[in-house]
Amino acid sequence: MLTEYVQGNSFIHRLHPLTKILWTLVVLFLSFLTSNPVFILVLLGLNVVIAFLSGLLSKMLPVFKGLIFFSLILILCQIFFVEEGKTIVYLFPFAKMGRITDQGLLLSLVMSLRMITTVSTIPILMMTTRMTDLASMLTGNLKLPYSYVFMFLTALQFIPAYFSEMQRILKAQMARGYESDTKNLIRKIRIIIPLAVPLLVMAVRRVQTRAVSMEIRGFGRKGRSNFRIIKPQKPDYVVTLLMLVTVGIVSVLTVI
Repeated sequence: MLTEYVQGNSFIHRLHPLTKILWTLVVLFLSFLTSNPVFILVLLGLNVVIAFLSGLLSKMLPVFKGLIFFSLILILCQIFFVEEGKTIVYLFPFAKMGRITDQGLLLSLVMSLRMITTVSTIPILMMTTRMTDLASMLTGNLKLPYSYVFMFLTALQFIPAYFSEMQRILKAQMARGYESDTKNLIRKIRIIIPLAVPLLVMAVRRVQTRAVSMEIRGFGRKGRSNFRIIKPQKPDYVVTLLMLVTVGIVSVLTVI
C-alpha cells in the first residue's frame, strides 16, 4: 500500500518528517505559482529522482501510470472547453465542431502536470516516513493536539488494513472456486459489493480493540511524554535552505 512505510536507509528516509512535508508543500506551491509546463515537468522529474534515491521507483510506477491515465482523461475533458487562442484543428472539420486551440491544449497540459506532480509527492512522503516519527513531529514540532494526530494516523493505518483484508477474502473465495479475477467492470463491482459486510465487521472489531487498548494505556491523561524524539539534522537544514531559495527565485521570476 502507498500509505505504508517501506523500510530503508536512504538519504530520503533519514530526513526529518518536517523536511519532507515542507517539500510536499513547496511542490504544491510552485506547481500552482507558475503556468510554465517545462518548470512543472522539472518538479515531476525531481519527484522521480527522489523516488529512485529512496528505492521506491518500482513501487511508484503504478502510481505514475494511474496518474497519467487520469491526466489523459482530464486533457480530453478540458481541451474542448477553452475557446481562447488560435485554432489548431477541428475534430470534425466539415461541421466546424470540436475546436482545439493552442491555449486550450496548453491549459490542459499544465493542469495534468500539476495533478501528477502534486499527487505523486504524497506516497513518497508516506513510504519514507515512520508513523511514529510523523506523530512525534506533528505533536512535538508543530504542537498539534495529539488526539487529532491520533485520529489522522489511525485512518492512514486502517486503509492498508482494509485492502489487505479485502485481498484475503478474495483469495479465500478463489480457493473455493469463485472467479473473482475479472476485467469486466460491472462484474468486478458485483464481486466487491458483498465484501462490504465482512469489512464493516472487521472495522467495528478493530475500533473496539483499539478503544480498549487506548483506555488501558491511559489515552487522554495529562502529562504524557514521547518515547522517541527526533530532531532536525544538518542535511535537513541544507535541504530546507535550498527549497526556500528555490521558492524565492521562482517567485521573483514569476513576478518579473
